[in-house]
Amino acid sequence: MTKERLDKEMLYQASLSPFKALLGDGIISEDDYRVIDTILRGLYSPIFVEESYQIPLDNKEQ
Repeated sequence: MTKERLDKEMLYQASLSPFKALLGDGIISEDDYRVIDTILRGLYSPIFVEESYQIPLDNKEQ
């Protein structure tokens, strides 16, 4: 693993961490968390995460 890839993995986890706490405290909803997670995955492209939270952000009908 390159240093750049490791940095992205760490930034993803560090960026998501406060939102995990907010979700656990009931301050944000599961849907809010999924949207945040999807945005962060787009920014950092982590490889050590499950695919279950990714959702489409474009609500336009195709």
